[in-house]
Amino acid sequence: MQDHAELKSQLRSRLRQSRDLMDASMHQQAMTKINAGVKRELERLRQAKSKVVNKPLVIFSYLSYGSEASTAFLFQEGWKHGDVMFAPKVLANPPRMELRRVTGEQDLEPGIWGIPEPKDSCEVLTPDDWPDIDLILVPGLGYDLHGGRIGYGGGYYDRFAEMLAATCVMTGKKPLMAAMVLPGQLQEEIPMDLLDLRIDLLITTEGILHIE
Repeated sequence: MQDHAELKSQLRSRLRQSRDLMDASMHQQAMTKINAGVKRELERLRQAKSKVVNKPLVIFSYLSYGSEASTAFLFQEGWKHGDVMFAPKVLANPPRMELRRVTGEQDLEPGIWGIPEPKDSCEVLTPDDWPDIDLILVPGLGYDLHGGRIGYGGGYYDRFAEMLAATCVMTGKKPLMAAMVLPGQLQEEIPMDLLDLRIDLLITTEGILHIE
């Protein structure tokens, strides 16, 4: 019987390899369809929010790197419509993420491992304000239809989600957790641990799947 951790590790390397090997034109075609879904979802959220409060959308998203589903379009759309955009800055001791506001390309620089991240001059969103986020875009290697996700193994987003959940309990507000799903990333079932975060919304090449 394979243990759970080994199972996850093998699934990670299989999914990473399959994503890295995806043909560039297939990746591009998939992103065109996914970005159309991103645009629709942002419009839906903006409309829903404007009925309640006259404030811009607050979005927190990873900055894509390598063969990941690209978030470039999401940031361009957000900036164009005046949404408030945050991106993660990874800190080492203890391992955690800071959410920093980015207002345009000029706020980004290559960080650890060459992954883009916000500059030190960017304003930080304190954990108390995390429940005010409307949409969170989470990176990952694979997803399933129950909201299961497998990330890269660092646990940054799981720890973030745990802190977020604790703050949300007090405010009664909860951001939508979403993921962009490239071909081959949707799995029958992702092995999940108790504290692994779950996704509410999958943006796929076929359309948007809301997970109940």
